[in-house]
Amino acid sequence: MMQKSPTQLGLRVRAWFQSLNAKLFILMALLTTTLTIAVAIFIVGVFQRSIESYAKDVATRTALGVIDDIARMDPELKFRRETAEILSAWANPESVHQIDIFTAAMVDGEDYVDLWATSADIPHAVQRAKAEILHSLAPGEVKVDLITSASGRRVWQVYAPISYPDPLLNSRNTKVVLRAYCNLDRWDMIWDKTLAFTIRALPFVLILEFVLLWLLTSTFVRRPMQQILGTMKMLGEGDLSARARLNSSDELGQIAGHFDVMAEELQKISQEREVLLEEIKGFNSALQTRINDALAELKDKNTDLELLLEHISILREELSQQERLAIAGQLTSAFAHEVGTPLNLVNSHLQLLINDASLDKKTCDRLGTIHSQIIRVGEIVKKLLGLARPILPKFEDVLFPALIAELQRLWAPTLSARKVTFHAQFPDPCLLHADRKQLEQLFINLVNNSVDAMPLGGSINLVLHKASRGWEFSLTDTGVGIPQEIIAKVFKPMFTTKPEGKGTGLGLAICREIIRAHGGEISIESKEGNGATVKFVLPNETTHSDKQSE
Repeated sequence: MMQKSPTQLGLRVRAWFQSLNAKLFILMALLTTTLTIAVAIFIVGVFQRSIESYAKDVATRTALGVIDDIARMDPELKFRRETAEILSAWANPESVHQIDIFTAAMVDGEDYVDLWATSADIPHAVQRAKAEILHSLAPGEVKVDLITSASGRRVWQVYAPISYPDPLLNSRNTKVVLRAYCNLDRWDMIWDKTLAFTIRALPFVLILEFVLLWLLTSTFVRRPMQQILGTMKMLGEGDLSARARLNSSDELGQIAGHFDVMAEELQKISQEREVLLEEIKGFNSALQTRINDALAELKDKNTDLELLLEHISILREELSQQERLAIAGQLTSAFAHEVGTPLNLVNSHLQLLINDASLDKKTCDRLGTIHSQIIRVGEIVKKLLGLARPILPKFEDVLFPALIAELQRLWAPTLSARKVTFHAQFPDPCLLHADRKQLEQLFINLVNNSVDAMPLGGSINLVLHKASRGWEFSLTDTGVGIPQEIIAKVFKPMFTTKPEGKGTGLGLAICREIIRAHGGEISIESKEGNGATVKFVLPNETTHSDKQSE
């Protein structure tokens, strides 16, 4: 079983607290907890008061019983020792632990209090009662007080007057009072045990109440609500047969009953709608068949038209290319006729001037600059001548490692000066069937373009591997890249992104003509600022032979 993550558990707890069942459970739990604690406090308080009242009643009845025994056995209070034995017989450590008899009289105008008898073992240790308390008691009056003794014990103190028939004592305003002490030690122990049991039992009672509340709310609230909500969810998801079916007569049962009636009506309406949709679908089927036939016919015509337009587009592109080549051819003829001869004459005289020893160095440098520019113009004319003439390759077996090694020796000074590294990766052996001179021109043009695209230096990587359709080349540089909006124009003649005087726009056009003459295709992938990759395919000898035979 998969354990729930803390996040899922937190969401479930939060959802539970937001539910009606949780609110009802918490409210009832608070009410029952409050009532239970209040009832427990009330019962414990009543029990304590009952214990105290019972102990008070025991003390009072004991005091009155002692007075009755004294009145029966020694009504005139003549025998102190016998009276003390009576007191000791009534006293016991568990309830009334001490009984005393005092006499109070006025002697020479002063109060005199004497201990007549006591149940205590040490009579002189008995504290005498105050005279004002003894004098304040009326005949037949019993005074009971709850006091705390010096030892910290709670005690009921009972004062009760004793009547006797001695007229002499009565003439002296003498009174006899019985005092009884009823301790609450045993009752306090019972009370403490009861309180401790109540405190220990109260959490279990509360837990039992919570469990009962949980069962009640789950049975009568949560489960019916979940059943109703589950039915609503199923109905919302499209199951029109979903019904709550609560067998209850309370409010939730009534809600479920009304919901089931609404679901029945909704199902009937849905069935009627399905029948209507089937009829409409039947009408649409015939119409759709006719539309499909017409669309199929129109699609065939559109396909033919698209193929025709594509063919026209290719022809236009080829015508545009041929027009550019024708223009280049015308320009070449014009240059050859109008510029070539004068340039040769100028170049010849310029060489004579350069070889003249009488000229100073500054003049020779300037003549050298003019000579280099005339040579550059001548190279441009040669490129134009090469573009104008059809490229007809002379196929031969070319060892690619030897070819690339020779080209690397040729590029080494330029690459070193421009801080560019060149790496080639190819299988061994690697034998190409192509025109060696045209391959040299192809790689020279491509590498020169890559070097021009890396003014701050970089790297060029050439990867060659053999595939089913021939040798696949991939040349990648780390230059400035080519913007996407002009990448489709780079193979057009006379198109260049280089500054004026830095390029003729013929290099990539010549490369494409060389690749096409070998039966392959060339493409460029690039993003501005992320370098460029030139990919092309040269068919192997078998593929080329197959094309020749066709």
